[in-house]
Amino acid sequence: MQANRRQVLYRLAAAPLLLAGMALGPAAAQTAASAPAAAFPRRPVRIVVPYPAGGATDVLARAIAEPLGKQWQRPIVVENRPGASGMIGADAVVKAPPDGHTLLLTLTGVVQVPSQYAKPPFDPLKDLAPVSELATTHLVVTGNADMPASLAGFVAEARRRPHHYSYGTYGTGSGAHLYMEVFTAAAGLDMIHVPYKGEAPLFNDLLGKQVSLATVSPMALRQHLASGKVRPLAVTGSTRSPLLPDVPTFAEQGFAGLDGPGWFGLFAPAGTPAAIVDRVSADVNAVLAGPDIRRRMDELGVLVKGTRPAEFAKVAAADHRYWSALVRKLDLRMD
Repeated sequence: MQANRRQVLYRLAAAPLLLAGMALGPAAAQTAASAPAAAFPRRPVRIVVPYPAGGATDVLARAIAEPLGKQWQRPIVVENRPGASGMIGADAVVKAPPDGHTLLLTLTGVVQVPSQYAKPPFDPLKDLAPVSELATTHLVVTGNADMPASLAGFVAEARRRPHHYSYGTYGTGSGAHLYMEVFTAAAGLDMIHVPYKGEAPLFNDLLGKQVSLATVSPMALRQHLASGKVRPLAVTGSTRSPLLPDVPTFAEQGFAGLDGPGWFGLFAPAGTPAAIVDRVSADVNAVLAGPDIRRRMDELGVLVKGTRPAEFAKVAAADHRYWSALVRKLDLRMD
């Protein structure tokens, strides 16, 4: 409702300009349509990250903010608004003015979590405007030092002791949670889910053996490998993570349905003028093409993409359909 109201107000405000363009002819109309993009940005731009500081999403946002700010000659403010598996920060962007000055940098969860509510806070396909699929990534399932060193070994052990083992994720309804629900259903396991507000507190409990497994980013896991206190068992996606080349995928170990890559995506509020969305997309993609950014993304273990709005819209819609169907199949409701 909020997005629809904003769209109506924008159309009313733009009507005199568009009528003037029609009266002056096609060239003037084209100039009028591109005027918002030419004047953008008029003030500092806010990139909302709906997760805690320090995670891969936050690192990516800050990596693009600096060069983008130089290009736009405006400050770029990265604002962390965690909570509700990314929904609090995303909802704040949905409700922001649709002028391109508030953007959302988030994960696949933005099209996964709403389908788990009977009355979701927003519709990601209607209330957000896709700007660019920035990169794709993996998730890795790792055990603490007491767990078997292989996925098959853990499955055998967990089947012998139903409801004894636990797994932690960065939030109820998050992509990490959904992937684990797919895995435990396929493996026939009865495990306890323990949600956390971020990867840092999750790792504290994994290392302290308060949880048996954790589903985390390869970047976060890599810094703990040398300790010998973690045992990576499997990665999601159709290929192995470049940061963890020795860890097999779930598919390699006989478990289907976990081969879809997770993505980092940039969105604007619905109703943002197409010219501004296109401008932001082109400028962000140009930043992503820089060698420094690609080097930093390699360190994160993510594959840089940088797609145009229409292409990213197809990806978001396809993933929304897939995960919505899966949520219904597994009856993964949060209310």
